[in-house]
Amino acid sequence: MTSPPLPPRVVETDLALHQLFERVVFSRYLNPLNARDAQANFAMGEPPRYQYQPADWADDELRGLDRLQPPQDHPFGLVLRRAIEGTRLFILALRDRTPARFDALAQHSGWYPDADTLHAARNEPREHERSAHTVSAFEMADALQGALRERGLVGWRVELDPVMAARVLVDGAHRAVRVTPHATFRASDVRRLIAHEIDVHVRRAENGYRQPLRLFATGLPESLETEEGLALYAEERAGVISPGTAWRQGVVVQAVHWGRTLGFRALHERVSSVGGAGLAWTITERLKRGLADPEEPGVYAKDVVYYTGLRRIRAYCAAGRPLEHLFVGKVSVDDPVGAWIDAGLVTPQPTPAVLG
Repeated sequence: MTSPPLPPRVVETDLALHQLFERVVFSRYLNPLNARDAQANFAMGEPPRYQYQPADWADDELRGLDRLQPPQDHPFGLVLRRAIEGTRLFILALRDRTPARFDALAQHSGWYPDADTLHAARNEPREHERSAHTVSAFEMADALQGALRERGLVGWRVELDPVMAARVLVDGAHRAVRVTPHATFRASDVRRLIAHEIDVHVRRAENGYRQPLRLFATGLPESLETEEGLALYAEERAGVISPGTAWRQGVVVQAVHWGRTLGFRALHERVSSVGGAGLAWTITERLKRGLADPEEPGVYAKDVVYYTGLRRIRAYCAAGRPLEHLFVGKVSVDDPVGAWIDAGLVTPQPTPAVLG
């Protein structure tokens, strides 16, 4: 079937939004530049004072978003409108760095856990991963680059990036896998991160580039929960998911709930009481990143999607819904992918062998 031509305003809006994602590496403005110093100061009893790369581009990009007017009478026009609004809220959060801005982003994105999610999170059995960290960031980068080559993903590269909260992330707009140079890994992390980062995040982005909108490569609105849920599901299917993942993500869910009313030190103490000091720093730092004053109540609540996403993917598969629909690109379980395929708007793409 020949795909119907897209309205020019859909194509123009999609290109403009993608060019914004190419210009701005958002993680470099979300994550503090002085995380190690802040941790050392915190250990000495001082409040963490984060420093950030200034988002001095924000007002120009917001004005650019205001000029984008995708049509309302096309399915992708409505998708692009939602994407523009989510991007606007993220930029405002990075510009102003206030709890109110991050709250607006979380409310819009549906990140705050509901009562059922909180109940499940509190009741996850406690487990630990005991193996040592023996793999360097450089060794992990080599392993990930090798996995890209083996899968024929020749347009992708692995880069070392010091300004990250995650040890590894995939940047679909730049076809890059970023690794924190000072991170260390367990030997079991090699297969796990190949399944998670390459077989899901990179594969969905690469498949998305084969669709008519670049947004399928960088992520449709509400696709993040599905994205991270699929990545953890791939770890499960490959038999490489870390012991205690569900328990740790359950602690994160609870910490997001607590952090809405607690500052950094109070949240750290609360998480320490259930998860220990090492886990408490990692979780508190991730939830408080982006804020100008992390001692204020408020959180960057995105990390809830790992826990909720895996639960939704399990339910999706248990209902017999087609996993291949989730690999047309970075889509959500709620997107009408089957209808889009039937209408010729998107085309089916390869599903990774780990989930085949």
